[in-house]
Amino acid sequence: MLGKSFKIIEPKRFDLYIEDIHCKTDEAIIRIDYGAICKADLRYYLGARDKRTLGFKYPMSLLHEAVGTIVLNKTNKYKTGDKVVLIPNIIPNENDKCLNCVCENPQLGENYCPNAKFASSNSDGFGREYVNYPVTHLIKIPSNLEYRIAIFSELISVAIAAYRRIQLQGNETIAIWGDGILGYILCCVLQVIHKEGKIIAVGKHENKIKQFPADKHYLTGNGSIKSENIDVAYECVGGDSSGNAINESVDNIKVGGKIVLTGVAENYIGVNTRKILEKGIAIYGVTRSSVADFQKAIQLFRDEQFRLWISRLILDEIYIENIGDYYNAFEMELKNSKLGKYILHFNL
Repeated sequence: MLGKSFKIIEPKRFDLYIEDIHCKTDEAIIRIDYGAICKADLRYYLGARDKRTLGFKYPMSLLHEAVGTIVLNKTNKYKTGDKVVLIPNIIPNENDKCLNCVCENPQLGENYCPNAKFASSNSDGFGREYVNYPVTHLIKIPSNLEYRIAIFSELISVAIAAYRRIQLQGNETIAIWGDGILGYILCCVLQVIHKEGKIIAVGKHENKIKQFPADKHYLTGNGSIKSENIDVAYECVGGDSSGNAINESVDNIKVGGKIVLTGVAENYIGVNTRKILEKGIAIYGVTRSSVADFQKAIQLFRDEQFRLWISRLILDEIYIENIGDYYNAFEMELKNSKLGKYILHFNL
């Protein structure tokens, strides 16, 4: 079958491709219904990476946050019409494992497999009409869950991966640096699964950070945070500002504390290594998520309060009927300074 695809071929330029979609024996064909734009997509859209890297990436379909409807499935695992979340991180086949594969390591998993293919990074993303995809990397959306809210499953799964990356006892004081969507979602996840601990939110914008369901809120640079006895800090800032967030967490975390980095900085950032060493701080890096993380993300939607918190992130729907609508969606997300996302509703 034929399907439309929008591919970025150079900064701020998409071309329309017509693709022949084939379904292998272990795959299903999914019609993409909803998608969302993330910061990584915007970097490719703007060409905000070095030219050599972009030369390897273009042309490429963007978006790695998507849900869709099963159109064809040869495995009988799903029925035609089933609604599913697409997991963007695909690990190699069993007969194609890398020499240093970490997929079986419970602290790492397929998140860090060197041979993994990640949609809209080193493989085509979901900015397409139809996608042929391994059934092992699809999660069925419960019929009682509002369909479009499941678009946040990818970010929720990353928050879950960040939570499980370190061994928590359940009663720690946890501080989250960053007042963006990932920081907000991580705060929501922690409030559901870290019930005995204390959650602190630290951000630059008061109007955003006050929306976090945290126990305490602080503005970055506010010295009053020193009164908190922080066990674990999550950096969810990214970009050039992530250095300031990391150093502030280093200053305020207790001796022997743990810092988890989730934000991506394209440029080198300065970090106070002397204080890290003096305080014996452990630093972890977290990226992407696993199939199990996605499964837990869907399970979290059973919590009514959690669903309400996540639903607040939907700013509006943008209908995508042609390539012009697609351009407009990226331009709107570029200008977006609110806590939330525009959801792309595909009708190609």
